[in-house]
Amino acid sequence: MKAQCLNIISKDRYTTKRVTDGILLLFPLKGAVEVQHFITNVEVEEDLLILNNSEMFRIKRNEISLLLYISSDWFHERGYSFFDYQYTSKLIQSSNILFEALLNLAKHHLEQTLTNELYESYMYKIVDIIATEAKIDVNYLKQQTDYSYYGITGEMLDYVNTHLHKRLTLKSIANKVFISQSNISSQFYNTLGMRFKTYVDTLKLSVSVGPLLEGKHTISEISDAYGFSSSASYSKKFKHYFGYSPKEYRQLTKADKIFKVVTKNDEQKLEETQQLIAEKLQKLNVQNNYICLDINEMAASSNDAIVIQIHSLDEFRNLFENKRMRYIFEGTQKVLVYCMMDVKSLRGAFKGDKDCGFIEFILNTNVNIAFQIQTDEEVNIYIDEIYSQYKSYVQSHPELSEDSMHSVSYIFDLSMMSLKEIYRNMIKIQRYRGKVKFGVDITCLFNHPEAFKNMEPQLKRIGFDYYFIDNHKLSSPYLNVDHEALLTKEVFKFSNIKKIMSEMQLEERKYYLLNMHNNFLLNDDYMELIESPPLLMEMFKKARENFFGVGIDLVKQDDKKHALYLYERNGFRSLLGNMYERLMEKSESRVKAYDYYTVAHQPHKITIFVGDWRVVESENAVDHEEQNIQIHINFKDITLRRAYVIFYETISNVYGNINYAISKHLRNNYQWSDEFIKKIDEYNKPEFSVFEHHFEEETLTLNLDYNTVHIIDIYFDK
Repeated sequence: MKAQCLNIISKDRYTTKRVTDGILLLFPLKGAVEVQHFITNVEVEEDLLILNNSEMFRIKRNEISLLLYISSDWFHERGYSFFDYQYTSKLIQSSNILFEALLNLAKHHLEQTLTNELYESYMYKIVDIIATEAKIDVNYLKQQTDYSYYGITGEMLDYVNTHLHKRLTLKSIANKVFISQSNISSQFYNTLGMRFKTYVDTLKLSVSVGPLLEGKHTISEISDAYGFSSSASYSKKFKHYFGYSPKEYRQLTKADKIFKVVTKNDEQKLEETQQLIAEKLQKLNVQNNYICLDINEMAASSNDAIVIQIHSLDEFRNLFENKRMRYIFEGTQKVLVYCMMDVKSLRGAFKGDKDCGFIEFILNTNVNIAFQIQTDEEVNIYIDEIYSQYKSYVQSHPELSEDSMHSVSYIFDLSMMSLKEIYRNMIKIQRYRGKVKFGVDITCLFNHPEAFKNMEPQLKRIGFDYYFIDNHKLSSPYLNVDHEALLTKEVFKFSNIKKIMSEMQLEERKYYLLNMHNNFLLNDDYMELIESPPLLMEMFKKARENFFGVGIDLVKQDDKKHALYLYERNGFRSLLGNMYERLMEKSESRVKAYDYYTVAHQPHKITIFVGDWRVVESENAVDHEEQNIQIHINFKDITLRRAYVIFYETISNVYGNINYAISKHLRNNYQWSDEFIKKIDEYNKPEFSVFEHHFEEETLTLNLDYNTVHIIDIYFDK
């Protein structure tokens, strides 16, 4: 049999349609699919888009995608109320299970091996996931909908949606919004791809399907409820749109209902589609993954820089006085300490620093340090007071050389100073000191991309060394809508912010994203992102693909803005702090990132970072009873298959997590001595083992535990 509700669409674009009596699942198999979802453009690539009952959509760009129509009957048959809810893929935890069911349905459909039992099994699995994990109450959505976002078009849409019980005409809308009828008609068609009358009629018909199928009302009562002139008029329009009269439609089964869409009959496309489905199923079926190490695939690592954000003088002082923190800078030049504190307090520290501890720290630790500048006065303080004292110290110590230290950078804020003022101050600083770099915080331009485009030529001419984007200052974090309601995997999506970066053609510059976001995990009111090693690894992996570097706090800040951090306020190292050294180790390596693991190659060893993709998929770090997944590792080059010493490290929400070692309640109720904290840091480490493995005899097989990152060092030198 064939699944009549499933379509393989391969045309580039499709005209505007409205979903009725069910939902549509749109799943791209090749490339991204761009959809005008109502008025907003949505781009989907490695995910699923759910189009709800009565919603309009237009496919603007497509290569090959699956389009599955699920009528309301499937939901009612499983005991779910359908019309009381709308559905969104953003809430789905079991996305891998859903994708697998959808792909298998398509696979059997194309191979003509789909039995009725298989068909219903896959459909019920998909419906169960959507009905239990993806639903949002319709009444809640109505309260949250703000049509004013769409301007004058929004006023018209709002009026239509709140007056469906009336007879709606162009004239009635024109009188309401004070726009001519012809203007309204053209606005609707240009914006929605549908004429006003068609929009109103199809909306009324689609929302009338619920009461019609419920069977508690007569055709005449439904006609009156939705402002039709008569039951005959309602029935005539219903049959024209659905192909059945209202009475006939009530008698249809789920098998009779399909979503009509034009497809291409192309044998070559059919073979390609089958191959794409097979590849995606193979990617999902990762229970027995084989990691084949190919050294030739490695590439030089470039985007692994870290900005350590310092917010107070106490934090800065602790950074150079606390020897336990020295690991932050050692072994890499890709760390930038960004002093975001008040300049006047920094001036006071330098003046009162009789032992010149600050200056010695900057010189002897070879720190790349950056200072925030927001006014002309702050420039003068740095030049006339802080730098002059620093220079005097260097001159009085002939064994020291200013040339031996790493560069000092000054970061200006474009929201506080004009570009002209910034350029003038840059010249002023360069007159006093050499080996200095400049950066600019351009967050304000990301909030207003049109202004960014106008300023692009001037920014290029100046040639800043760094461009900083502060997540806390963005009008919406990562430029995604309703960020607080998004799940963890949504936080990893930088598509909107990357699009602006690409359009500005400043890709050769170094973009840093400050204040990497920390948030609570889905279905867990206690565990945060910073307590899940696989999610941390995935976040840094995604950030590396889009930015030269990212910013995290040295110490957790006690405010509403949550950023990832290395230390808590009371001095305990976070799980990220324990992962930091291994993450930064990649910056000195040749690297290749794969779906769920990353390989780093250094002269004396290969390191494999393997993260538990189940956490990334489900966005849930609660205890999981699924069987452990086995990972098999070996070299592609047969000549490299010999005996090696292995250093095997496990980082989980248990090993290396201070919240597991000492509860938050206990930590917050006591004053802890530095000696005690040092002792805890020494013991609260990831679990590790050292052994020898003979790759010529067998693959290296490991069990991937839930919510865990495994790091495997294979040493070439014994």
